[in-house]
Amino acid sequence: MSGWLAPRPDDSERESVGEEITRAARSQAGYFTTGQALRLGFSVADISDQVADGAWVKVERDLYRLKDHPRSDFEEFAKWCTWFGSAAAVSHQSAAELHGLGHLYPRFIHLSTVLSPPSPTQQLALHRHSLSSEDCEQVGPLRITTPKRTALDLAAGGISQELLDEVVADGVAIDRLNANALYGECGSLPVQVAQRIEHALAACT
Repeated sequence: MSGWLAPRPDDSERESVGEEITRAARSQAGYFTTGQALRLGFSVADISDQVADGAWVKVERDLYRLKDHPRSDFEEFAKWCTWFGSAAAVSHQSAAELHGLGHLYPRFIHLSTVLSPPSPTQQLALHRHSLSSEDCEQVGPLRITTPKRTALDLAAGGISQELLDEVVADGVAIDRLNANALYGECGSLPVQVAQRIEHALAACT
């Protein structure tokens, strides 16, 4: 009869699982998801116990943080990058801010994502479109659109031409944008977007 019951993990197995979730969380600025914990071997009851004991802090639906992990200047970006996983990347105005391009002062955290559910918080501005691996780069716990992809997204978005000119000029000046490569994208862009990129490139020469 006892063979019908799933074996309970011994102390060494529990310690190993705990070390794995700690490693995963540390690579994500202290954050991890319910899904990650379950895949590593925690049960729903284990998660509740960890929160009750104070080792883990629940910060959003299905998102937790190691209580003692150091804080950083990129907390909010890391939190939502962890929540969305590889399905999203910091983009548009937020990516420009992180890359040091222009002075856009975004009010929201901008993310591009292939997910269709509504935003989990009013802190986010979601742009629903897919990104290729070439469109993104990983910086610590953050997945961010590249400077080129960021400039193209902003050109297609609602920022003024003056602000776009500043983003492109900064990118070229600090060698994060290749003017020729950016210009080469214009042939595949809608006419109005291509004209905005061409104007920005002309303004920084």
